[in-house]
Amino acid sequence: MRRDEARKSAGRRGPKPARAAALVVFGVIGASGCVASRFDARFLPADDVARELESMTPGLGAETRATFRDVLATTLAEDAYTCAPSPREVFFGDVEEGERTIRGSMPHYRFFFGPMHYQVRRVGARGGAPGRWEVSARFAVVLPREGGTLELADCDGKERYEGEVVCRGVPFSRSNATEACPASGEFRVAGTRRNMEALLARWSEEAEQYWNRDAERYGLPVRYDFTFLPHDQAAREGVPVDLTLPLSTTCGRTPYFWSLRSGWSLPVIAHEAGHLLGLVDEYEALSGIVPFYPKKPFPGAQTSRMGLSMKEDTILYPMHHWIVVRRYLCPEPSGRDPWGHAFQ
Repeated sequence: MRRDEARKSAGRRGPKPARAAALVVFGVIGASGCVASRFDARFLPADDVARELESMTPGLGAETRATFRDVLATTLAEDAYTCAPSPREVFFGDVEEGERTIRGSMPHYRFFFGPMHYQVRRVGARGGAPGRWEVSARFAVVLPREGGTLELADCDGKERYEGEVVCRGVPFSRSNATEACPASGEFRVAGTRRNMEALLARWSEEAEQYWNRDAERYGLPVRYDFTFLPHDQAAREGVPVDLTLPLSTTCGRTPYFWSLRSGWSLPVIAHEAGHLLGLVDEYEALSGIVPFYPKKPFPGAQTSRMGLSMKEDTILYPMHHWIVVRRYLCPEPSGRDPWGHAFQ
């Protein structure tokens, strides 16, 4: 099926099979005792979902609304988690407590499949506090041998590092460039294990703040927790992880499932974590890799974290949060997971 046909199909035919499948899966889930739910999920056509999300996102321009509807329809058509519950009910409805691992893959540009793996926990209302969602993802990072230098995106938190910290120029996320690794400055420390661990600790503390900031901006009851820890530590302590990746000690454009780059800024790390949570890019394929083809976000997506990843002020919209948490209510996908070997 071509992409445009798939998008139309998502809005035209998606709700009926999704509703029927949901009734089946809720019965199975309830019987198994995994994530029992009395939630009356209103499974909607893609256009109705889009309208609810737009009502939660005031001020969107026409181009952004059109692009987000396109992203939404494509996601619903291509995601193995096939359901489209009401955004209002997902965020503010009566969803019973439970926890679920979301696993699988998402197609990117209909060219390659990237891994999707994270945990969703529903905490019910209690003590006058409303229910909320908790989303977590753990990265096990294979550290390289000590030695050489560790490139950084800035010198923020330089007190974390041992030895000399080189700081010259403008931090990457504060430059005017639309590149992940602009030539705006030079930042580096010695490539010791302690410094690598310090970088991972900073990512663990600060990358999730972009997600939590943006959920709070729209009053959404969703909290995120991202953890980056050395692979050998995770193995020694028996910590379950969602993806294992090597650490590259430079900056560069590589797929999120290839490696983590020490020179990526926090906004870029927040963007890459979004891919593991099943979000797709909102810019033209291959743009931004070479100087003669600069980064080109989809029309209106220049304000989106998934459109321009490297900016401090781009954000995650209600649509993005809904895509991530609504999978909790979807039927379990069938079929082989091409990335199953990576989730160790």
